[in-house]
Amino acid sequence: MTADPRGPYRADNHEWLHATSKGRVLQLGPSKQINWISTSGNGSITPAGTRADSQDAMNGNAVAYDIGKLLTLGGATAYENVKATRRAYTVDLNGGGRPVSTRTGDLAYARAFANSVVMPDGKVAVFGGQSYPVPFSDATSAMTPEIWDPATGRFSRMAAMAVPRNYHSVANLLPDGRIFSGGGGLCGACATNHPDGAIFTPPYLLNADGTEKTRPQITGGVPARAANGTKLTITTDTAVTSFALVRTGAATHSNDNGQRRVPLTARQTDTRTYEVTVPADPGVALPGTYFLFALNSQGVPSKAKVLNVG
Repeated sequence: MTADPRGPYRADNHEWLHATSKGRVLQLGPSKQINWISTSGNGSITPAGTRADSQDAMNGNAVAYDIGKLLTLGGATAYENVKATRRAYTVDLNGGGRPVSTRTGDLAYARAFANSVVMPDGKVAVFGGQSYPVPFSDATSAMTPEIWDPATGRFSRMAAMAVPRNYHSVANLLPDGRIFSGGGGLCGACATNHPDGAIFTPPYLLNADGTEKTRPQITGGVPARAANGTKLTITTDTAVTSFALVRTGAATHSNDNGQRRVPLTARQTDTRTYEVTVPADPGVALPGTYFLFALNSQGVPSKAKVLNVG
């Protein structure tokens, strides 16, 4: 558990949890210690190493950007009144043994109380946070969002926000591929309450001149519900190269344990017709509500269709 100076009640607040196969849950933060939690029988907890050279990262967060692959970023060694970190790590669960944690590129800005959102193309957008976390404060706010690219391991700065997004803020992917970022505060009548929000348009939707890119459309074949292992016959209005599920967001206290991106196995069966398979393992495609996106060869996503899995 994290060694917070205010004692056990602040230790490992807002845990980073990732449900996997066979009733196992990975706890990969905010303490530097990683643990497997088994839900079988009376349950058990098994140590699984540490996040490489990471320190405790209270009020950082983790997001599943691919099957068995997570990004952790930001946080601080205590809940508040200490410096946040710029460090980020990947955690890979696909090796069959202990999770493999590797340091990736650093954030441009140190952040705690930030929110992270996985996008249909597997990149991760990061909003808000403070370099010196203090609840109900706008001091030391990080006003510039960043996007992490798993292909390069680097963060890129985006257009600056107009309103700080810190403690109690949220960020969630929208079905049109844009991202809502809003809130913060909730401390009575104090000046740091922000009962508002903004919509961020990621670069994958924009041409160099700022106009909107032409997007593929899913024209049919997506039911309201599909069981794990179902094969879907999906049609589109133009050629696409990939499909992905992104589980709908439910962020709280900078953390969204349900969020995950699941790339789908697909093969073209006819002109603009594809057989797309929902993963059979409910530990991969966790039961719940997802956005289903089709992406073209330039990585431009369609507007999503809503699919309930399980």
